[in-house]
Amino acid sequence: MMSLQFKPEQNSQDDDIVDCAVAKMDPRDVCASLSVMFQQEEYYLCDDYLREGERHLNCLHPPSAGAQHHPGRSEQGEPVDALCRAKICEWIFQVVDFTKLQRETVSIAMSYLDRFLCSSSPRAQRALNDRKEYQLAALTTLYIAVKLFEPLAMDAELVSKLSRGLHTPEEITEFEYDILCALKWRVQGPTTFQFVNYIMELLPVSAESMKPTLYDFSHFQVEIATGDYAFVPLRRSTIAIAAVLNALEGIPPSDLPFGERISFIRSIGAVIDFDIFSPEINAVRMRLLDSFAQCSGYELSQVAGLTPIIRKTRSASRSDSLGSDTSNECFMDDKICEYESSPVCVSREMVTSLGISKDKS
Repeated sequence: MMSLQFKPEQNSQDDDIVDCAVAKMDPRDVCASLSVMFQQEEYYLCDDYLREGERHLNCLHPPSAGAQHHPGRSEQGEPVDALCRAKICEWIFQVVDFTKLQRETVSIAMSYLDRFLCSSSPRAQRALNDRKEYQLAALTTLYIAVKLFEPLAMDAELVSKLSRGLHTPEEITEFEYDILCALKWRVQGPTTFQFVNYIMELLPVSAESMKPTLYDFSHFQVEIATGDYAFVPLRRSTIAIAAVLNALEGIPPSDLPFGERISFIRSIGAVIDFDIFSPEINAVRMRLLDSFAQCSGYELSQVAGLTPIIRKTRSASRSDSLGSDTSNECFMDDKICEYESSPVCVSREMVTSLGISKDKS
């Protein structure tokens, strides 16, 4: 798990960009933008490549009888796992903070990396089974993200120095082309941060005073999700919705009246094409809240009671969602089953009463 600190004032640069890019948009324009982003993200989805890679290697090299099997191990080096990915993500956050770049750049770089590893590129398969090659891939995706989305470019020489000379500038520029080809040059997908920022623009004008707090809580959850492999196969919009709902529930009723909350939730429900109270959203919210508490030492208490989370027991949910790599891979199925077996699904009743349920055939 990533070791991040919750610093509400840390992302002032990102907030300035949000203000310039999204603020003062007409609500109809915000809804139109979100609609396009939902369509775009279909082309930027990612598979559970660690599990798929393990199956592929097992087919190619079945373990001999009596031999101890190490999933994904190859002769090239140590294979990549969820912990390795979390560590490389944390390192990229440190680089971005030190160089005063946008933290959203980390999520863009990690998205490139994940999608590259999902591809059929031979170099992607090599990177999955050799951590040195994986490190080079991560450096290169950061190099691409900075080049595309930061005002100041990070040249290959500097990236090489970041690796302490382990990788040459020539290796980085060569890998850049391989990654872009594997991504089919799709490098402008909507990020989770962008979904959060646009969704926040649906907040009623009368609740504008709470927007900075909602941004801080939501963005920190998104940063946590960036380093958690369990979220890789999910849509960015799903993570954003879950983060916003958690942030909204974390605001005391005295600070944000019931009517304004209802108006905000209705606006969100009207613009998306899935049920924001679905078992999947419920499971993602649980994961984010538990990770929030572990990373920050601060529990984002769900005090409003308007969009509650269904849990069996608090201790069980913590052990299920914050355990080993295996739980990282299958937590969603467990939480969905837990949700559907709940004797009284408060969230489902609430969404029905609000009239914003999205029934899918």
